[in-house]
Amino acid sequence: MQHTSLDNIDLQTLLLLSKDSRTTYRNIASFVGISTNAAKERIHKMISNRIIQKFVVIINPVIFGYEKECILIIRHIDKTIKEQDILNRINLLGDVFVYAKQLGGDSIFVISVRGGAEDKIGILTDLLKPASVESTFVSYRPVTMQVRSSDFKIMKCLLSNPRMLVGDIAKEASMTTKTVARRLEIMREKPYSTIFNIT
Repeated sequence: MQHTSLDNIDLQTLLLLSKDSRTTYRNIASFVGISTNAAKERIHKMISNRIIQKFVVIINPVIFGYEKECILIIRHIDKTIKEQDILNRINLLGDVFVYAKQLGGDSIFVISVRGGAEDKIGILTDLLKPASVESTFVSYRPVTMQVRSSDFKIMKCLLSNPRMLVGDIAKEASMTTKTVARRLEIMREKPYSTIFNIT
């Protein structure tokens, strides 16, 4: 594997993108003290070297009708059961948001769920035997921003490409660039509604 060194400008750039992956090249350049083209080249180099693997948009599940988050810890999983089969069974409870394996063979799942999901835990536990299942349910914080149909169009664009230009979003969603820019700004002001990130 090729070793890639990062200087202070790269680290500052990553910090800005980790807070908001839609930060413009111009704003990054201004903050770190280089030209816009240089900022763009550095970001493309970090992408090609897989330092930045992807840009991400995280949308609060409440917007899509989810009421709670369920944290599942599954221990003593039968090694003969395929991973996809386990995921299929867990999807009966809700939609898997995060999945991580731990040393020792345990797995952690964070699942977005709708009302009444707690009643399904017993069924899920039976389906995953001989594994043991621990669950914790946490209610989501309500969304205070008014979500419009135009917001869903913007979100659809962002899910396909979190760094899509405002003009391209406007064209794809059949809106004005001014409307798109205003709605994106509202999303930024409500960080628990929409988060732009990198991994």
